[in-house]
Order: sequence, then structure tokens, then C-alpha cells
Amino acid sequence: MRISPGSNVDIVVDFDWSEETIDVRNATVYDLDDQRIILSQSSPPIATYDIGKRVKVAYLVMEKDGPARYCVTARLAEIVRDYKLSGSEAVEAIVLIQESGHERFNLRLFYRLEPPSVSGIALFLRKEKVNILDISIGGAKFTHRKDHPINPKEMLELILQVDEESFDIEAQVVKILPVGGRMAKKLESVAVQFLNLDMNMKDLLSKKIRDIEREMRYREIYAEG
Repeated sequence: MRISPGSNVDIVVDFDWSEETIDVRNATVYDLDDQRIILSQSSPPIATYDIGKRVKVAYLVMEKDGPARYCVTARLAEIVRDYKLSGSEAVEAIVLIQESGHERFNLRLFYRLEPPSVSGIALFLRKEKVNILDISIGGAKFTHRKDHPINPKEMLELILQVDEESFDIEAQVVKILPVGGRMAKKLESVAVQFLNLDMNMKDLLSKKIRDIEREMRYREIYAEG
């Protein structure tokens, strides 16, 4: 089942890679008309200055292996102040124009894991292994020596290793941050966004992140006991 009237959806309005913030709002589907998607006013509400933005409309589908999240990309077209629901009832609604087909979507894209030193995940830049500070299926943050400068918006070719599998990754630098402590003069922190992970790579990395998170929680509980 795709998006249908009466179903609940999440509208991903903004994601700021440099600040690592996400703006997700809830809404209900009122109607579908060709490429037009008509939703209830979201919570928090969409404002007039949001008109024209491209957003992700995400929804759940029950599959044989359990619930899966999909999305479409759409443009916020207008806010209707007196949309007629039924009879004489009028409510505020938002109209979006669908601009892409349906694709898998994972809100864990925005969950960043701080992996232990031995985790089965490794990242290489210029064939040298880097120290991962955190990683998600959307990007990573790692330390880098200042004597080989990296600049914001620079494109990097990385190698991502998940257990025994390796992948060539294209990434864009979104932020350079200072490193505290005694290594501050030699190292800097580099935040990158992954650009070319296909669905298989995302699923593999997402599963690995969940496995590491589960193991870390287990160790914490065991240590406390």
C-alpha cells in the first residue's frame, strides 16, 4: 500500500547536515489527485515561508518481514485555509506536488552512532584508516591531520568497510571542527555526507549500526549488573 487518504505520514521539512538537525512533522492524508498530495496542516504547522521547499513525505508499509518506511519527494505548493472535508466542514490543508517515485526511507539516516574502536566498521581516506567519531547511513564524522588540509564542500573519495565488505563512497565535506585536548594542534574533525550509498549499502550499514548499538547496550546492562 502506498500513500492513501486517511493514512498518517511524516513530513521531513528540513535536515541540516552541518548542524545535524532534522525537522519532522506529522500530518494526515486528505486526498490524492494525480501528482497533488493534500494533507492536513502539520504539527507543528507549515508556514507560508515554507512554500516552495522540497520535502520528503514518509509513510509506513506493512511487508512480510515487518513494517518498512517509504517516501516520495514533493514540493510544498500552497496552504489552503478553507479546504472542504465533507459537507460544510472546512479545515486548513497543505498541498504538495509529488516530484519523485516511491523509494525506501530510513529515519535512522539521522541517527549517529559513536562506534567502539573494534566494531567491524572502518573508513579509509587516501587509503589510510581514519578515526571515526560517529557514523550514520547518511554520513560520518572523523578526525584528520591538519597537515593534509580538507576544505568545506570538498568532494572526497572514501572506502567504507563493513565487516568483510568494502565500498567506494563519494562524500562531501559539510563541516570542519576543532579537536580539543593535546591533539588540537595536529588534528581536526571532519563531518561528511555520503552521496552515493545505494539501498543495499544503506541496509547493510543500518543493520551493522543496530547490531553495534544492541551489543553496546548489552554490555552496559551487564556491567551495571
